[in-house]
Amino acid sequence: MAGFVADVGGTWVRLRGGGVGAAVERLRSPSRLNHPGRSVARLREDMVELLCRAAPPGARAAISFGAAIDHLTGTVYGSAPLWGSETTPYDMGAALRAHRPDVTWQLVNDVTAALVDFAATHARPGVRRVGYLTVSSGIALRVADMERMRIPVDERGLQGEIGHLPAMTTGPELQGAGLLCECGAPDHLASISSGPGIARVARQLGLDTGPAVSEWLPEALAADDPLARRLLELCVEPVAHMLRTLWCLDPHLDLLGLGGGVVEGLGAHYADELRRQLGLATSYADRGRDPAWLADRLVFCAPGTVDPLRGAERVDRWLPGIVP
Repeated sequence: MAGFVADVGGTWVRLRGGGVGAAVERLRSPSRLNHPGRSVARLREDMVELLCRAAPPGARAAISFGAAIDHLTGTVYGSAPLWGSETTPYDMGAALRAHRPDVTWQLVNDVTAALVDFAATHARPGVRRVGYLTVSSGIALRVADMERMRIPVDERGLQGEIGHLPAMTTGPELQGAGLLCECGAPDHLASISSGPGIARVARQLGLDTGPAVSEWLPEALAADDPLARRLLELCVEPVAHMLRTLWCLDPHLDLLGLGGGVVEGLGAHYADELRRQLGLATSYADRGRDPAWLADRLVFCAPGTVDPLRGAERVDRWLPGIVP
């Protein structure tokens, strides 16, 4: 049976047939980000058509999909970058099977696939739980129990959709701002800390960043621009709060990878700011994490270090452990 893998994101779809080492094709994703005027129904049809057209006859297809997805059934609950505020569940797995019944379709969330790849290459002996956090056009987290080789999910097949939790921020510039997430709700973690969120915060601060904040910010930080430093501080703060909460609730989380376009694009600037904030004491329960403690637990992933496409190829060994 021929192998076929795809990594579906809000901006790009990457496709590879023929196994590891074969050429990767990159196509613009049929998404709300790329086609804001198209209906959700049309975007979904276009996505199914794209994947079905690319899959070889009789293939075993492993799809890393950038959406909140039920890992037990393949039902997609929502994806702000792909479909905006639409939250009507969509049985993506059934649609793919109906169009191409000759293909064996295996559908997992892209962060789950990234976690599998990160764990395979970074988890050392003795690590009890390992997580992967992506900060990109969206924000999400996955955690795996390495002792049981499980990625636990809830009764809806979900875990770690933290981008759509309320953001914790103390910045007076953002109090009452009501910044909208791509899902349509205000003041989510992704409203502030995702790639589009950083652009929203920059506008809230009245910054003139030119056409793309992603290009302006690294150069401004390198030049030690105080407004750029404040922008980064505000956008990192909700992520730092989330990590404090995570370690408070799960003290066995021994290793956490951070990746995605924001983390990778800002590199050392992002890593240094997050470490600085995590080093601050906030209460007797959180006296701040010292550099050695953080160095032992945090891995800031460079571009290409973690690959959901590669993770999709490796996810088979984890599927029996994806349990509610």
